[in-house]
Amino acid sequence: METASSVHGLDEKIVYDCIVISDLHLGSDVCQAKLLEEFLTWAVEHCRELVINGDIFDDLNFKRLTKRHFACLKVIRRNTDRDDIQVVWVRGNHDGPADTISHIVGVDILDEYVFDNGEIQLLILHGDQFDTIITDYPWLTEIACGIFYFIQKFMPHRAARWIRRITKRWQRNSELIMRRASEYAASRGFRFVTCGHTHLPLMAEHDDVLYINSGSWIEAPPCPFVVVQGNQVRLEQWPLPHLAAGEEPVAGEEPVAALPSSEAAPPALPALS
Repeated sequence: METASSVHGLDEKIVYDCIVISDLHLGSDVCQAKLLEEFLTWAVEHCRELVINGDIFDDLNFKRLTKRHFACLKVIRRNTDRDDIQVVWVRGNHDGPADTISHIVGVDILDEYVFDNGEIQLLILHGDQFDTIITDYPWLTEIACGIFYFIQKFMPHRAARWIRRITKRWQRNSELIMRRASEYAASRGFRFVTCGHTHLPLMAEHDDVLYINSGSWIEAPPCPFVVVQGNQVRLEQWPLPHLAAGEEPVAGEEPVAALPSSEAAPPALPALS
């Protein structure tokens, strides 16, 4: 009897234990929706669990969703009932009330999630709970978002991205969120934690915890995502280099990257919303 994996040829390809993405921001003018649809179609055939770590939507104005954005949602929704893959949605600060929109994606919304493959326990949470600007000055965040929406509508993508980086330096501190998330994970007994929210892909060690930020899908490609494979957690980028070259890896190949040491960790960068 054929299994779902053999039908799709997964037994002949690398199948990740878990893939984590965040900050899709469907509805945003700068969402990489075409690339995201391509990635999601690939990801659901190459992992056992797919975790979307917050901010699927840019806001609750669904009139901003294009056909391409709905196509991304369709890929997610049609794979939520499969037996050979689990789809998990961790809430983000842009996603709105869980009881309002969980039916759109077809999965329950969680505040945090622990992935456990028997070798690694990865704590997954969006990260906005560690952002004091959002909690202490919500009106300031609303004003900043309004300004950016105006800019991204009337300016080229790269210009809008540059202005986002400049104007958000004072608003969030990526290093602070990394530190607080790592300390929270350590207090819960976890050695691995991944967040989104800052939009800056990052791997760093703090307090004996490996912190990985999965970046966002509103920047120019390649776009980042987190994978768990056996006893490794690492960042990858889409499109994958071997796929861009028209190749397909086979099971047993060497991983793309190993876990970094603290000396190899990149410097902290200012966070983006």
